[in-house]
Amino acid sequence: MHGYTLSLFGYNYGEPGGERRMSEELTWKVRHEPAERGSRRKAPAKAHFYWKKKNGHLVRSAEFTQPELEAEIERLSTVGEDLTQFVLALKLLALSRGS
Repeated sequence: MHGYTLSLFGYNYGEPGGERRMSEELTWKVRHEPAERGSRRKAPAKAHFYWKKKNGHLVRSAEFTQPELEAEIERLSTVGEDLTQFVLALKLLALSRGS
């Protein structure tokens, strides 16, 4: 299982008006999900994103396969979001396909 966690403080994720959420932390992991019982195919890796308040309370979460994350990056780019963490996760997803 690949498990990487990165954090970014002050992340803005689709906020109306573009206000920064300085009290939130974005973390993400890329991991392989367990294959369905009886399946011969390995389940695709997913990127899991978590937004938490500094006090540790989860605000929201999302998970994406590689094609879903590519679409989300495209959507976020149209609204001027910082894509750095999403692109890093996408690269790791692409690398995990070979393992």
